Amino acid sequence: MKKFPLYLTGMLLMLYSVGAYSQGPKEGSLSYLWELMGNNYPMLTEKQARIEEFEYRKKELSTVALPQVQLQLQNSFGTFAGTNGAFFPIPGVFNVNGNVAEKPGVPGSTMNTFGSVLLDWKVSQFGKQQKMMEAAGYEIQEAQSNYEAARLSLRAKMTRTYLNLLYSQSGLSWADKNVLRVKEILDLSSSLAEAGLKPGADTALAAATYLQAMAQQEEWQGKYAAGQVNLKEFVPELNGELRLPLEVYRNIGLPDQSPDTVSTSHPFLQVLDKRFKYQQSQKKVLARKQMPSISLLAGLSARGTGINRDGRVHQNFASGFDNSAHNYLIGLGLSWNLTGLYIGSLEKKRARKQVDAAASQYQLQELQMNTALQAISSRISAQVKQVAKTKDALKKTLNAYDLYLSRYEAGLINLTDLLQIQALLQQVEKSNIEVCQELWSRLNTRAELSGDYSYLFNHLK
Repeated sequence: MKKFPLYLTGMLLMLYSVGAYSQGPKEGSLSYLWELMGNNYPMLTEKQARIEEFEYRKKELSTVALPQVQLQLQNSFGTFAGTNGAFFPIPGVFNVNGNVAEKPGVPGSTMNTFGSVLLDWKVSQFGKQQKMMEAAGYEIQEAQSNYEAARLSLRAKMTRTYLNLLYSQSGLSWADKNVLRVKEILDLSSSLAEAGLKPGADTALAAATYLQAMAQQEEWQGKYAAGQVNLKEFVPELNGELRLPLEVYRNIGLPDQSPDTVSTSHPFLQVLDKRFKYQQSQKKVLARKQMPSISLLAGLSARGTGINRDGRVHQNFASGFDNSAHNYLIGLGLSWNLTGLYIGSLEKKRARKQVDAAASQYQLQELQMNTALQAISSRISAQVKQVAKTKDALKKTLNAYDLYLSRYEAGLINLTDLLQIQALLQQVEKSNIEVCQELWSRLNTRAELSGDYSYLFNHLK
């Protein structure tokens, strides 16, 4: 019985610790937020829908090889006066076929029924359907490459927003530190003024500097809040504070080396490569389009009329099903659009130019991406040195500020000198934040150009 209160107390403590932990800051690594967003972003779902659309289109093309069967049924009322002569059949032909002469007192119209089942099976299109299926396959591959390219662009956009949030938080931390530093100067100047060691004007000057520092703090608080809202574009269900890797962001290490050339498997290049292959396949489709089609034709028909064999005519509704005649027809048919031979040659020339344009577009994209990758790599190498020198300058400026603060407290310098070194320290700290942000941004650009985000995912956690 004595163990029960201890057990209950232990359970309560465990539940409290779990609840306290769940209310703390949430994980805010870049890779975690990317996984949390998943594939539910509208741009990705739109690209996925395009892939499925082209897959259905390819399935539609596969049905072209199936026999086309048509069923026709009708029961009509009309005249049956026949006439000799030729005519051109057109869609929706109105044809009268009769050989019974009209007689006085005999109705000139009667019921007719007709039903038919027609089969048209294109047994040979000289490879036309095969080339169309091949083109549809490249169309699917292009849609898949578009999805991967959109996914990479979205990753770059989200990383840019994430880095801006880190920049805002780092700026807010810098502003908080600056407020505390200026508050220390204000308190010190007030104490020295009350002791009669410094003039009262020092207090007013320190108070003005303190208000200015607080105004900067408010500005950075607004930027940080806006950054959190912008991040919710990618993760709408994100609530509460995130545990951002601020120390890693401030103390960026030496980035790894990236290749000087863009891989041909890069999604941006793959989109253009698949488009080039699709245009090539379309050119082949147009070449096959000029070929004829051979079809297996078959038909069954049944026809009835209200005209008896003795010439009597009936007008009741059921009379159309009398005097029936059944027929069938089987044969091979060839259809060839001869005019299309000339039009097809123009289409092939147009398709050839589309292939040339797609090839040039691929070469241009590859050239631009390789140039941009080499340029960004050079900027990163130079900026790594800039970050290291800025950090050294920051350390020396901090030491100088501590010395100036001690000398002001000892009455060896005036407040103006101390505020000047404080402003210099503030500028160097801000410059350190700026160069770190620029370096991270260029690393994001390099990752987008190379298609490799492993460095950013491994370090921003």
